[in-house]
Amino acid sequence: MKRIFWICLVVLGLFASGSALAAEKLKIGLTLPMSGLYAEQGKLEHMAMQMALKDLDGKIGGRPAEFIIVDTEANPDIAGRRTRALMEKEGVKFLLGDVSTSSAIAISTVVKENGGLYINTNANGDDLTSTRAVRNMFRIPPNMSVMARAVANYAFDNIPGKKWIFLTHDYSWGHSGARWARDVLKKRGATEIGELKVPIGTRDFSAQLLQIRNSGADAVIVTVGGSDRVALMKQVAEYRIPEKMVYVDTLTNYVDVWGLKPEERSGFWAAEMSHDESPQMLEFAKRFKAAFPDAPSPVVEENSYNGYVGIMALNEAMEKAGTTEDVGKIILAMEGLEVKRNLRDKPTYIDPRTHQFMNSMCVVIPDPEAKLPDIWKVVKKVEAAEYEMTEEENPIDLRKEPLPK
Repeated sequence: MKRIFWICLVVLGLFASGSALAAEKLKIGLTLPMSGLYAEQGKLEHMAMQMALKDLDGKIGGRPAEFIIVDTEANPDIAGRRTRALMEKEGVKFLLGDVSTSSAIAISTVVKENGGLYINTNANGDDLTSTRAVRNMFRIPPNMSVMARAVANYAFDNIPGKKWIFLTHDYSWGHSGARWARDVLKKRGATEIGELKVPIGTRDFSAQLLQIRNSGADAVIVTVGGSDRVALMKQVAEYRIPEKMVYVDTLTNYVDVWGLKPEERSGFWAAEMSHDESPQMLEFAKRFKAAFPDAPSPVVEENSYNGYVGIMALNEAMEKAGTTEDVGKIILAMEGLEVKRNLRDKPTYIDPRTHQFMNSMCVVIPDPEAKLPDIWKVVKKVEAAEYEMTEEENPIDLRKEPLPK
């Protein structure tokens, strides 16, 4: 009888602790740039994450969830410090967000130290799934090997002249875009005239555009982001660069370009997705506009899309793992997961070796006759696997790293 009594006590204790855990809200940390260079992108991510949680009836992994948001300011020092506070003071284990590759590296370092899980939603630099990859981090958007190689190959096939000049944001993401466009240049026999690097926060491109205009190039290959890109594209039109050469953007954010005048949009652009590429995307775009009529973008675009998919991926991984607490089991569940609620015609596969979400992307050209929200035409749709880094280019295998205890 005593043995039965103690067994009952243990069972009741486990039941009580499980019930308490289920009642306690799951804290999800959102590390987003709500101010600074990528403020609009961060706000769009947050909006779509709110929609995702609503679509899941307020639960992730079957457990009521709440978001705790911190502003990383697209600054790696601030991102690392505020991530540490989230984890060590708030007890957060699961984090999503950020646009800057440098900030994402800082966040992933802290997350690994504290045994958590981080899903990067909007940084494209190669480092995140290669030289700076960690098993505790996954990345949703295509890396720059996909984006830059896709649009550079399209440019090579559609521009008669083969002399290229580069204009590059001088940090890890910008270097990634130039690297893979240059890879196409070398393999296909184009000629590089030179490269002009600019720091984050550059708003006056007059000196660079004068050099570019007089360079004799047939194409300018651009990897410049955020508010800097908006300023650049206005000045590209002002300096009449399209009369001299084709403007080729290795990664275009819809939110950066939809507000431009039609004459300020030109060239070939790499885009992670298009709001009209599937019925599910169109339906979500309508709901997004209705929910956030004053959003920085009139439709769902890559930042909001990736934020939405990040929440859905975490939910599906937790359901597969059967836990909302065991980080190691959830990481294992994400490796090789096919994310079904992704607004596309087929699930998104997560590469278990690199932790890269394998999405498609689009090469687009501006449509001067289109009316908002349609500002471009999709001229080519590319599966990530076509241009993703090969194992020879990126030999990392994150499955060899130990799981968090």
